[in-house]
Amino acid sequence: MQDRASAPVGVTLPLNLGLNDGTYAPQRCIDLLRRYTERTDFRNYSSPDNAPLREAIAAADQVSPEHVFLHNGTGPILKLAIPYLLKQRVLDSPRRVLRHVVKRDGFPIITPRFTYSKVPKKAAEGGMHVDMLALDPGDDFRFDVSRLERRLERGAGLVYIVNPNNPTGNVLVQRNELVPLLERYPESRFWIDEAYVQYVDPNTHDYFASLVPRYPNLLVSRTFSFAYGLAAVRIGYLLAKPSFVTDLERQLTDYRLGTLQEELGVAALEDAEHLPFIREQARVGREQLYAGLSRIPGLQTFPSQANFVLGRFTDGRRGAELKAKLHQRGVAIKVFEPANGQSYDAYFRLTLGLPAENEFLLAQIAEVLGSKASVHASLPRPTSAPSR
Repeated sequence: MQDRASAPVGVTLPLNLGLNDGTYAPQRCIDLLRRYTERTDFRNYSSPDNAPLREAIAAADQVSPEHVFLHNGTGPILKLAIPYLLKQRVLDSPRRVLRHVVKRDGFPIITPRFTYSKVPKKAAEGGMHVDMLALDPGDDFRFDVSRLERRLERGAGLVYIVNPNNPTGNVLVQRNELVPLLERYPESRFWIDEAYVQYVDPNTHDYFASLVPRYPNLLVSRTFSFAYGLAAVRIGYLLAKPSFVTDLERQLTDYRLGTLQEELGVAALEDAEHLPFIREQARVGREQLYAGLSRIPGLQTFPSQANFVLGRFTDGRRGAELKAKLHQRGVAIKVFEPANGQSYDAYFRLTLGLPAENEFLLAQIAEVLGSKASVHASLPRPTSAPSR
C-alpha cells in the first residue's frame, strides 16, 4: 500500500471514496458540540421518544410528529420495516397468503434493476419475489414510469425507488408522475428512498415527504449521513402513516437515539445555510470528477445529482481491476457484485470527497490506468465553507 506520508496536504490515507459519506457538517452542529465542556455533560438520557428531533423533522418535511419513525440510520429502518410491511400485506389477504405459499409472490418487491442492491438482494435471499424493471445506460438510466404502471396493473406490490438513484445518481421519478400511481393503486405500497434528495435543489425537483399525510400507501425514508455530513452520528428516519409508525415503535425500546444524536439532528435542520452550500460543493465536485475522467480513454461517466459519480469502462476493462489497483494506493471505491441475474463488471462508483481528495483520486486513477492526460488542468475551484 502506498505510504500515507506520500499523500498531499489535505489528503489522509486510507481514503474511502466508496461509502458515499458526506463531506461538511452544518456549522450549527459544530457550534453545538463546543457547548459541551464538563465531565457531567453526558450523564443524562435523551427524551424517551426523541420528541425534539421528531418535531423538528415534522416541521421541516410538512408532516406531523406521528408520521416520523427514528432509528440509527436508514439501514436498520430498511431491515426492520420492509420485512414487516411485506408480511403485513401478505397476511391482509387470503389470496396473497396462498400466492406466497405457492410462488412466494404474495406481495412482491418491484424496483429498478440497477439500484441500492441490499433491498432486492435481501428480499430474494429471504424467499420473496422481486420484479426488476430495467434501466438503460444508453438512456442515462432514465426510469420508464409507464412500465411501472403496466406492472402494477398485473397486481399489487411494494415499489421501492431510490430517488435520486444509487448508484446511477439521477432522479428516477417526479412527483407529478408518482401521484397518479398512488391514487390509482391504493393496494400497493410506494417506498421512496430519499437518502440523497437534499443534494437536489427543491426548486428543480419536488420532494415527496410532504405527500405522506395525504397518501397512506406512501413511505419516505431519509438520512443525515450524506448531505448533512453526519454519517458518524447515525441518524435516519422514515415517514409513514401513524399506525405503521406505531407498529414499528412497538418492536423497539425508548431512548433509541442518544442526546447528542437528537441535538445534532435538530441543529442540522435549523442551519438554513448548509444545504445550499453543500449543493454547490457537490456540483463543483462532480464537475471536478467529470473533467478529470473525461481525459481517460475508454471510460464513460453518467449524469448525477447526488454526491457520487458512476463510471463505466467501454473497452473491456473491469471495475474490480481499478478498485484493486487503487486499494494498493490507499484509496477505496465502490464496485458491484452480480445481483438478481445481472452483471455489472464494467462499472464503478466514486464518492465525492473534499477538493484535494478528488484531485488526488483523479491523479491515482490516471496513473493506474496508464493515462498520460493531465487531470489537474482547468479544474473548477470550489467555494470555501461559510463561517459564522
